Amino acid sequence: MALRIMFKRWLNNTKGNTTVVFALCLPVIMGCAGLGVEVGFWQYRQREAQTAADLAAYAGAVSLRNSEPADQARDEAAAEAALHGFDASAGVLAATTPPQAGNFQNRRSMEVTISQTLPRFFSSMFDQSPMGVAVRAVATYEETADACLLALSHDTAAAIDLFGSSNVALIECEIMSNSIAEDAVLLRGSTDVIAPCINSVGGFAVGGGSADYELTGCAAPRTDLPRARDPYADVAPPGMPSSCTNTNGGNPHTTQTISAGASGVARLCNGVNLTGDTVFEPGVYIVDGGDFRIGAGASVYGDGVTFYLTDGARTRFNGSAYIELTAPPSGDYAGLVFFGDRTDFGVNHTFNGTADSLITGAVYLPAGDISFLGDFSGQEGCMQLVGYTVRIGGNANITTDCTGVGVQFPQVPSDVRLVE
Repeated sequence: MALRIMFKRWLNNTKGNTTVVFALCLPVIMGCAGLGVEVGFWQYRQREAQTAADLAAYAGAVSLRNSEPADQARDEAAAEAALHGFDASAGVLAATTPPQAGNFQNRRSMEVTISQTLPRFFSSMFDQSPMGVAVRAVATYEETADACLLALSHDTAAAIDLFGSSNVALIECEIMSNSIAEDAVLLRGSTDVIAPCINSVGGFAVGGGSADYELTGCAAPRTDLPRARDPYADVAPPGMPSSCTNTNGGNPHTTQTISAGASGVARLCNGVNLTGDTVFEPGVYIVDGGDFRIGAGASVYGDGVTFYLTDGARTRFNGSAYIELTAPPSGDYAGLVFFGDRTDFGVNHTFNGTADSLITGAVYLPAGDISFLGDFSGQEGCMQLVGYTVRIGGNANITTDCTGVGVQFPQVPSDVRLVE
């Protein structure tokens, strides 16, 4: 009887119920917490794998953009993934170009997939099958573009300087500066620029005034790009003749004709000073020292001509002179109207001309500073400026329509971006 009463009292006692319930629920709580931690671990490893895949695909696309073989690009992708947490002993990486799926199945794109097996912890009580994680990334680079203004300097501020009241219109060709300066391309004054895109290794700046620009091929100036290759880096200087030709003067009422002779190469010593009408016959003319001057009122013509400037020779063209010069369409100096000595650093070349003046081809002065202060274009707009630095303070209308002229356009390095 006493035991029955004690048992009934124990059953009716509500003290400690919470402890009992908690004890009964604790395995469930611990299980949910463990599973949550495990799922978080899986998500972390998946994000880690995705980061490795993204960076690997980007590295592979950069390699492809640099014209490296596909096998090397795949090796670059794998090495980049390893630097960012991918463990080859715990997963499989596949780098493929062109990608096998998606919207970028071309040879400018790199696809990287990573498959890994993750360990199970608490969840192994319910499922013994492996936990797999698979991620994918695709990076691509855009087609390269032609540049008709290129500054080769690696570090000069305002390596491309567009200033004053200049109007620069570039049709189907772009601006490119190889300088790392923050203002590698500088617009100032009231200059007005229309171009498909403005590009630089360093930065882009508008230096006050009413300077403005319109880009027809990109949303904004592109910076932090690799350097563009010198398109004429492999062109050798002409051989130097032993004798000199006198080219000074010229009669305003008659036309003097200057020939490169049977060899096709003439050496013009101690400068050139043209004051009248002058016609240069096809050939290569070496200006050996001094100034190449075209005076006020002079008219200078040359079809199929290249002027090689050496020993500190520099151009000095007067703004009221009429100039019509065209590069040879073929041969060793195809496309080159002016070719500067690669060792003549610090030489400033000044080009002035009338609104009708034409330089059809390339002004290539790799160690020189180009200053275009007058109005110039080329026949059908075919003109190209490649210098150590380039300054434009006049009007220039330039296009890539250089059919039959032989011009080699620098290629603007393209952006690499993740697309999938």
